[in-house]
Amino acid sequence: MRRVCEALEHSYGSPRLGNPRDPLDDLVYVILSNKTSAATAKNVFRQVKTRFPDWGDVLGTRIRALRSILKPAGLSAVKSRQIYRALRKISEDFGSCSLRALRKAQRKDVQDYLTSLPGVSEKVAKCIMIYTLGFEVLPVDVHVHRICTRLGWTVRKRADQCHEELEALVPSGRRFIFHVGCVAHGRTVCRPANPKCQSCVLSRYCDYYKSL
Repeated sequence: MRRVCEALEHSYGSPRLGNPRDPLDDLVYVILSNKTSAATAKNVFRQVKTRFPDWGDVLGTRIRALRSILKPAGLSAVKSRQIYRALRKISEDFGSCSLRALRKAQRKDVQDYLTSLPGVSEKVAKCIMIYTLGFEVLPVDVHVHRICTRLGWTVRKRADQCHEELEALVPSGRRFIFHVGCVAHGRTVCRPANPKCQSCVLSRYCDYYKSL
């Protein structure tokens, strides 16, 4: 595990991958980035922030205004509804559209609250927690799951089935590096089809490569 994390960090550093530093910004960004490219997600997020500098402004307009901006990211009807409902609940719970108060809460309470919001899965919650709230968690997305499966670290069929298993495997303090490294590696080398195994920095540790 240590050598895998070191190899990923050496190859990719510690990129934020476009994720904002504010927790509510990140919530919106992660929701709208679902099933779309990173480039499209970044561009659409910038457009949303330009139109709505304060998230409370979204609640003061018709939802179709948000939906029209999200259209290039796909699933705009679903994503705009999830974002609108999440913002409304946050505003009701905290008195304003902000999640900064979660920085003072306990980890379980933070995860429970975030997953109670529309459109926020365990993966989305853990992304917000590790990118913006300073919690040592491990979000397991399709890239993390694919790489861990090929390494032989899990046999579970879906990413959402192995959060606890893989989080227990990756030491605290290495989880951010591992997560962002897997995302970068999964996008460029360890792709779903035609992975570039010959140029992979993890090939010496990989069960998939050894089976070729």
